Amino acid sequence: MGIINASVRGLFRVFDEVADLAEKELYDEDGVKNELMEIYKNLEAGVLDEEEFERREARLVERLGEIEERQKSRGR
Repeated sequence: MGIINASVRGLFRVFDEVADLAEKELYDEDGVKNELMEIYKNLEAGVLDEEEFERREARLVERLGEIEERQKSRGR
């Protein structure tokens, strides 16, 4: 029974670490800003059309808003 409990605890620890990494990536303000700069460059270079640019930009701006709200709620 001890081996099973240790295995389960280890598995939960792995899940916690994966969740922490996913959360850090989701709320990475610099990463989102870099993505915004990239799509602006791609628009100017003609790689993205206006419609695709606007769709991606809206999603990224929304994420920045979520990050800002999260930082406010955490007192940052």
